[in-house]
Amino acid sequence: MNILKKEMKWNFKFVLLWTIIFVLFGFMYIPITGNLLDDIKPMLGILDKFPKALLSAFNIDKEILSGPEGMFGSEGMSFMYILGSVFAAMFAGNLFAKEFEEKTIEYILIKPVSRYKIYYSKISTIIIYIMISAAIFLINVIFLFKIFIAPKYSYSTDVLIAFGVYFLTVMIFFSSVSVLTSVISQKSSLNIAISLGLTIFMYFGSTLAQSYESIKAIGKISIFTYIPLIDTIKENKIFWTNSFFIIIISVLIFILSSYIFNKREVKI
Repeated sequence: MNILKKEMKWNFKFVLLWTIIFVLFGFMYIPITGNLLDDIKPMLGILDKFPKALLSAFNIDKEILSGPEGMFGSEGMSFMYILGSVFAAMFAGNLFAKEFEEKTIEYILIKPVSRYKIYYSKISTIIIYIMISAAIFLINVIFLFKIFIAPKYSYSTDVLIAFGVYFLTVMIFFSSVSVLTSVISQKSSLNIAISLGLTIFMYFGSTLAQSYESIKAIGKISIFTYIPLIDTIKENKIFWTNSFFIIIISVLIFILSSYIFNKREVKI
């Protein structure tokens, strides 16, 4: 029984739909970036009247809004982070929690295949599809910037690559968390609720921690602190090492989940 092939086939439409959403978001946001930049001066004046903490919570920084990659990165990538985490949570839920709920996992477990092979076939499906989706997102962003932005504004391709790397990192991390939640709770609704709650907690915890000393500790446990969009744009730097360590943490969570999956019985 080729579990990997089966999972790839059964989840193709789901991944295709979400990948189309990622692409369409780029088509919706990037073409108007040039128009936004043309009218940026009046908007920057309005931003002076907003509280600094509020601007920080939504990754809004006056210095970076004057460039196209800053305009897209400050708001566009914030939405992509949330969309990516939702995709990862639902994907992991389909592969694990949903199968536990519908008892279809029992059919797979009685086959002459080890639980570890079943588990890692599912994980391979997640990783492969996430990498493909992230690659398509990045190619789409670079293409749209070249078509709509390059004729009028200069920008850093390295920053765009950073967006793709961070998007991949976020999806891998939250997919690992979703898998862990799924094999423990065996409930898709609980898995999605925890994943979304953790995404919001980490994202806003990271941004608000920059303004409030009392919640600095929350910022330190958020992955978004270590792949900062504003610093990436300002310094024209990709935080490769931080992204790598976040992925390593995700791998460790996957390994922990494999142990639980191998030992935990299916709830009746």
